[in-house]
Amino acid sequence: MKLFKSSTPEQQLESLRSLKCEVECTAEHIQPKAGKAKVDVCRVEGPQETKKVADKIIAGQTPTPSEVLNYFNAELKKRICFLDGGMGTRIQAEKLEEADYRGDRFKDFNELDVNGVPVSLKGNNDLLVFSKPEMVKDIHKEYFTAGSDICETNTFNGTTVSQGEYKMQAVVYELNK
Repeated sequence: MKLFKSSTPEQQLESLRSLKCEVECTAEHIQPKAGKAKVDVCRVEGPQETKKVADKIIAGQTPTPSEVLNYFNAELKKRICFLDGGMGTRIQAEKLEEADYRGDRFKDFNELDVNGVPVSLKGNNDLLVFSKPEMVKDIHKEYFTAGSDICETNTFNGTTVSQGEYKMQAVVYELNK
């Protein structure tokens, strides 16, 4: 039994784009007294310099927090913004092997677990920013092409606790830079 009608990638893209719509906040907001409360970042007003932010991103630079805040505050007043899809699921579709996770940088990695068994790096998706950065960029590009406004970093397990399972705590700082 078929539940969904088959569609082409182009039809799927058009369907996703048709979901984007104009929105307007009609909620009544209470303004705190000056200096009495923390600033609600969702209410910060500022110039939306889309071209400036886009140019920085294209040049491989990082927009300032205030530029990002102004951009999304303005956009979210106009429409619903879309977040990327599941990075881990998408990486699994690549059917990567141990060598893919190691790359050149970690090819000689030889740590042992508490039982004396060599630690495998397969499945440590966060390491792919070092070993397969072009693949990570291409996956983000796929999400942007499909209509995403935001792509999260590939650092779901970018903590010392998570990386400790792979004996890779030493890369956590660099991983999150």
